[in-house]
Amino acid sequence: MSPRPNQEIRAAAKARIAELKKTRDEAHAAAERAKEQADEAMWKAIAAELDEGQALQLDAAEATGFSRDHVLRRTKKYRTNQD
Repeated sequence: MSPRPNQEIRAAAKARIAELKKTRDEAHAAAERAKEQADEAMWKAIAAELDEGQALQLDAAEATGFSRDHVLRRTKKYRTNQD
């Protein structure tokens, strides 16, 4: 069995571990922001397709695999032409 590390060695190791956790958390936050931005870009583009009359909600639902209701809810804030 190896001897237990002294307080100084443990403190240095804890600091390195805390830095690793911070790096991980920042990477997760960046990934979450990227996901949100990708979602927003997609829903804006789908809303534009719907506004231009190039597609129906049913087409968007079939192409994305989401329900028509989900497509409606997610595109509603980006629509300019809501009849």
